[in-house]
Amino acid sequence: EKIEGISAIIGNEIILDSEIKNQKKVSNTLDDLLIQKLMLFYAKKDPDIINNDQELKLKIQDFISSINKKYINKELFEELIETIKNNYYIEKFYQKITDNIDVTPEQIKNFYKKKRPYIPKKICISYITFYPKKNEINREKNILLLKKIKEEIHSDIDFSIKAILFSEDEYSNINGGLIKNILIDDLSKEFKNIILSLKEKEISNPFETKKGFHLIRLEKKRKNEIDIRHILIKHKYSKNLNKNKIKSFINLVKKRLTYKKIDFETICKEKNNIVESFFQKKICIEENQLSEKMKKILRFLKKGEITKPYKEIINGNMTFFIIKLLDIIPHHPVSFEKNYPYLEYFVKKITKKNKIKNWYEKTIKNTYTKINRF
Repeated sequence: EKIEGISAIIGNEIILDSEIKNQKKVSNTLDDLLIQKLMLFYAKKDPDIINNDQELKLKIQDFISSINKKYINKELFEELIETIKNNYYIEKFYQKITDNIDVTPEQIKNFYKKKRPYIPKKICISYITFYPKKNEINREKNILLLKKIKEEIHSDIDFSIKAILFSEDEYSNINGGLIKNILIDDLSKEFKNIILSLKEKEISNPFETKKGFHLIRLEKKRKNEIDIRHILIKHKYSKNLNKNKIKSFINLVKKRLTYKKIDFETICKEKNNIVESFFQKKICIEENQLSEKMKKILRFLKKGEITKPYKEIINGNMTFFIIKLLDIIPHHPVSFEKNYPYLEYFVKKITKKNKIKNWYEKTIKNTYTKINRF
């Protein structure tokens, strides 16, 4: 019989009914949840992780100092702190098990012969994004801040601490700004140009993209794959935003596009005092990587047609999109010659997953487990 919504206990980590429901919502399996809980249990007992958690302490301190400025109840506050800790421990333990994994061309070739994977369905689009005008005073401050940070970095730990304290990239700051196994071909043009100009362990000058202001350090480069450390300061927009004025301007742009009085590329070259715009000539995105809102907008669009303007919140900022559907590429078998980087990434991902699964199956036998019912 279940007590207070507890579905299982792994070691001394509990799995609540609510966690199982949330797991299903994000399309993860229950096995994934069990593996995460087992990793968490052993990570908290691992001296290599527990005794070297300076990154975690700094992250929590930074979180506490920022959260005090907001209205938040004590229960939610404690839950957020616990989530930060648990995610840190799971990530570190996962890295410890899988960091030494690499795959050879022979392994990739054998995998390709036995089981030819498919590339998921892709949607090819061109689009314009519209952002409220940026605050130029903040822009200068952010560039100066990143220059100062760069001057103060003299080692790996320096960059890690600065990333934890200053980076607004929530996906990497807790790990000291470290992002691994990035495919170079997946990078934006701005990022790719910077990366290709750096040597290993070299830090870039501050640079700006549509996401904000960046400082990156190239950690490792392996053919078409890289590891970097990253500090991001997001754009801050003017407080005196007139949303109705922005919407009216973008609707006018849509009308001009519809009646072919202007094209996508020309729009970004026109000057105005209301918004800034960014034009992407062509990008092909896996369908499952699109936001739910974008999927819905594109669902009934025909090739060559243009969407109505619609709003998304990107990195916490208001962003308007107008999208043109260029093509739909159905899912199809991988080509060994054309898609080798993808194959390499895919095989490495599977190898890591298998290693984690083998570790789980071996370790769970010697761990206290109580499962009520899923």
